[in-house]
Amino acid sequence: MNTIILPKTQHLVVFQEVIKSGSIGSAARQLGLTQPAVSKIISDIESYFGVEVMVRKNTGVKLTAAGQVLLSYSESITREMKNMVSEINSLSFSTVMDVSFGYPSLIGFTFLSEMIKKFKEVFPKARVSMYEAQLSSFLPAIRDGRLDFAIGTLSDEMLLQDLHVEPLFESEFVLVASKTRTCTGPTTLASLTHEQWVMPQTDMGYYKELLTTLQDNHISIESIVQTDSVVTIYNLVLNADYLTVIPRDMIAPFGSDQFIVLPVEDELPVARYAAVWSKNYRIKKSASVLVELAKQYSSMNIERRR
Repeated sequence: MNTIILPKTQHLVVFQEVIKSGSIGSAARQLGLTQPAVSKIISDIESYFGVEVMVRKNTGVKLTAAGQVLLSYSESITREMKNMVSEINSLSFSTVMDVSFGYPSLIGFTFLSEMIKKFKEVFPKARVSMYEAQLSSFLPAIRDGRLDFAIGTLSDEMLLQDLHVEPLFESEFVLVASKTRTCTGPTTLASLTHEQWVMPQTDMGYYKELLTTLQDNHISIESIVQTDSVVTIYNLVLNADYLTVIPRDMIAPFGSDQFIVLPVEDELPVARYAAVWSKNYRIKKSASVLVELAKQYSSMNIERRR
C-alpha cells in the first residue's frame, strides 16, 4: 500500500497568512519568519502540486485558480485542526476552550441569560464570545469559520445550501408606538404612509420581508430609518414618535407601560428563527451544546407565553 505524503499543515497556515497580509514580506513579519523562509514555503507548496498558486507582483500577490481552490480547502483544514485541538483539550479541566456565536436582539431579551448560565455549568472555563446583530451580518463569519454558529430569522431568498439549518421557533411581531399616542382601534399599513418608521439594518431575513410589505402598502423607503442599535430604535419610538415592528417579547424589558401595540388589519410576515452553521466544518461540542440549549429554552419560552 502506497503512503500518500500530504502537505504540511504549517505550510497551509503560512500560505493563508500571505493571502491575508497581501504580500510575502508582510506575512513574514506577522509570522516572525524571514522573507526567504516564507518564499521557500510557497515554492514548496507549488512544487508539491506542480502548479502556481499565486502570482507575485510589486503590489503584492494574486491568487491563481489553483490558489483559490487551495485557499478554500486549507481554511477548512486548519479550522478543523483548531476545533480538534480545542475539543481534545476540553477533556482536560485545566484547558480553556473557545466558542463564539451571533444572535438577534430577541434572544438577548428572552432566554440568552438562562442559556449561558446553563452552558457555563457544563463548561465553567469556556471562553464565550457573543455578538448581537441580524443573521445576514453573520453569514460571512460563519462561512469562513470566525463564528461557530448564529441564530436569526430566515427568509426564502437566503442562499443557505452550504449551511446547516436547525429550526428553533416562530415569533409574533407587532406594530409598536409610544404610549403617548392614542389608539382608536385597528388600522391599516396603507393609512400610515405619513408616519416615520425605524427598523433594524439588514439586507435579508424577516425585516427584509417586512420592508417589502411596507413598500407594498405605499410606505416609502425614505420614511424608514434603519439602524443596528436596539437602544436607538426604542429611543426614536419613545422620544420622536416613530413606529417600529418588533417581537412582542421585546416590549416588556423596557416597560410595557411606555409602549402600545397598534392593532393592524394587515397580516405581518411570520418570523422563523433558526440556528445555522457551516457544513464545511464539524461543529464543536461546545457549540452543539449551545444549539441544543437554544432549542430547549426557546421551547420553554414558547410554553410560558401560552
